[in-house]
Amino acid sequence: MGKNNKKKKGSKKNEEAQGQKVIKILFVSLIILGLLMMIGFSLLNK
Repeated sequence: MGKNNKKKKGSKKNEEAQGQKVIKILFVSLIILGLLMMIGFSLLNK
């Protein structure tokens, strides 16, 4: 029973870390997409 509790706690930490990583990747990709769009629009308007 004790081992199961440790596994659950570890997997919960893993899930939280994985969620944080996904959120960071999402925000970075959105920022990069925004920068690319700004550069693209500035090049089209010349």
